Amino acid sequence: MTEVIFEPGRQDIIIRREFDAPREKVFKAFTDPELIPRWWGARRFTTTVDRMDVRQGGQWRFVTRNNDDGSEYAFRGVYHDVAAPSGTVFTFEFEPGGPGYLQFVTETFEEADGRTVYTQVCLFQSVEDRDGWIPTDMDKGIRESLDLLADLIARS
Repeated sequence: MTEVIFEPGRQDIIIRREFDAPREKVFKAFTDPELIPRWWGARRFTTTVDRMDVRQGGQWRFVTRNNDDGSEYAFRGVYHDVAAPSGTVFTFEFEPGGPGYLQFVTETFEEADGRTVYTQVCLFQSVEDRDGWIPTDMDKGIRESLDLLADLIARS
């Protein structure tokens, strides 16, 4: 089960999910450009990895296409820290911008008894920017995406 936590008055969103797999396997699913298109985004989207250089200073860019209407959305960022397999720190930008378009993201992968607790903290520039994402139902997309990831991990 995925938790998506929006606390009133805060600039962040916290995402937490436990996976039935060692953290090396979960970390790889988050950092392997071959695996990203198999789980990133909700089921109605197809994701293409335009670039993904998982190292400090490396850039990433994903494009998602809505299979229903053909609309495309692009996301990009820069890795500020990569500490395999314990976590990453990167920026997340929604192209072409708008409220909440820029986030600073910290991901951690903590293993206990062969299971991995994944935690993502998305820090926005303001409470208003963060609150602008809430009505978009992005939490449903996050849950669906992480469900797809759990299925992928279970099958591999």
